[in-house]
Parts: sequence; structure tokens; C-alpha cells
Amino acid sequence: MKTLFSFDAETNGLWGRAFAIGALVYDEKGSEIARFVGRLPDTEVTDPWVKENVLPKIANIPVTHDTYEALLAAFAAFYKANKEGADVVVHMGYIVETKVLRDMHTQKLIGDWDAPYPLYDVSGNLQQAGEDATSVDGYVKKHNLSVGEFEGGTHNPLYDSAVAAMVYRHLLGQIAG
Repeated sequence: MKTLFSFDAETNGLWGRAFAIGALVYDEKGSEIARFVGRLPDTEVTDPWVKENVLPKIANIPVTHDTYEALLAAFAAFYKANKEGADVVVHMGYIVETKVLRDMHTQKLIGDWDAPYPLYDVSGNLQQAGEDATSVDGYVKKHNLSVGEFEGGTHNPLYDSAVAAMVYRHLLGQIAG
């Protein structure tokens, strides 16, 4: 088993720029070995749905960067330091997480060959297993899997990274549940 790099971003509307990014890296045994969390000020969020449904879930995450460019640069450095030899995992990564990767490339923070090849999206694994591809939370509940404690739950990018990684590992038969 390779290391596992799971990441999630919260954006200003589905097509907007990320204002919070979380990533977790796990070793071959499933132990967390690295973590990234970055966040912009709430003033970067203008989408009403995001203000109502996401900001309350991440209230405990401190603001770490003042600009989108600084947030992307910090995440790109973390990504490049941890991606080698890892399965890179997201849940429903198109549109949000792929935009983060494309923006990092456009800003020359990652090179032409730094993209995850392949980028594993657990929604496809869930669909293939006959499960609801849109709900990692439902899968975790159905299989009584423990994700760990992350304040806010869904929409906390660290939680969303952890749950995607858990589902990926479970579907590969690496953990029981």
C-alpha cells in the first residue's frame, strides 16, 4: 500500500475560488503523518449558501492567509512535499479540487508533471460498489466506520479529507468495518 494524500477545498460557490483547504497524509498503515489546513478571512465569501452552510462548520479553523494566492502557494508547497508515491484522493473532486490543482498550475506553483496521475475520486469507487456516489457520510454510517473527531463535520475540509480517505481505504479492503 502506498501513502495516501487526501484533500478537500471549500469554495465561494461551486465554481468560485477556494477559501479553505485541508489535506491529510496517511502512511501505509493508515496513521496520519502530515496535515495541512489553510483558510482565508470570511470576507472572501460572498455566496449566500456558503455563508449559511459552510462558514459555521469551519468557525474553529483560524485564518492562516490573507490572499488566495498565498493560500494556494502554501498548499502547493505541502502538496509537492507529500505527493510522491501517494494515492491522491478526493470525493467529487470535479469542480472544486480540480480547480485548485489547475489554479496552482496556472500560477506556476506546480509544474506540468506535478498533477496527481491519477487523481482518485472515491465517488467512482462508491458507484462501482453499488453505493450512493454522492455521500461518503452515508457510506461511513452504513459501515460503522470511525473517521475521528473534526469539529463541524461535513464542510470542514479536514473532516472531508479524512472521510474520503476512510472510504477509499475501506473500499480497497485495507480496513474492516
